[in-house]
Amino acid sequence: MLDTVLDFWTNLTAALRASIIVTLALSIIVVILGKRVDRLNPEKPIKGPVFLVVMGIDLLNSFIEDFYGKKWRTFAPILLAFLLYLALANTASLFGLATPLSNVSIALAFSFMAFAVIQISGVIVRGPVKRIKDLSSPTPLLLPLNLLSEVSAPLAMGLRLFGNLLSGTVIGIVVFNLLNNVFGVLATTIVVHPIFNIGFGLIQAFVYFMLLLVFLSMSVEESEV
Repeated sequence: MLDTVLDFWTNLTAALRASIIVTLALSIIVVILGKRVDRLNPEKPIKGPVFLVVMGIDLLNSFIEDFYGKKWRTFAPILLAFLLYLALANTASLFGLATPLSNVSIALAFSFMAFAVIQISGVIVRGPVKRIKDLSSPTPLLLPLNLLSEVSAPLAMGLRLFGNLLSGTVIGIVVFNLLNNVFGVLATTIVVHPIFNIGFGLIQAFVYFMLLLVFLSMSVEESEV
């Protein structure tokens, strides 16, 4: 049994293994921090890392509430899960792991998840009939184009994320191979890696979060008509 599991693990791509590790690590971190928050005494000041977590979540909740109004409690956990995964996955190279979303298959799967969240949320909140009417606006003749737009948006987001993360890796390899000496190692480690693999990774995570937030809010917003 153990040999089968090990064979399965070793046959996975580096990016997929990194994605699984990131997901497990994120799950453990969230559970631990959640239990620490549950044990907080509201009469005592919050200190340490938990304070930063509470402040960060509070800021994100306030930001999300501006877009979703009374529905913000429903969508805040979904959006936060996307943001946390992206932030950790895009900086996985810090821990010697491959960057999961630099693999096109994982990027496309992530896009499908975003598409599913947007469409399912729209159907649940608006109802199937109203959702179809939304997609048929302003005329039913535009339904195919609107459906294409709904599909292409998360797909473009995922491919954009894949392209940006892959480009950082490629640039690092090119710089290292061009210099091919101690200076090349230092330049790659000190300059290229922090800028492209870490800085751009966090920026891309936030950009993806913002785009998903906007598209999701559009799919569940009430019609003004």
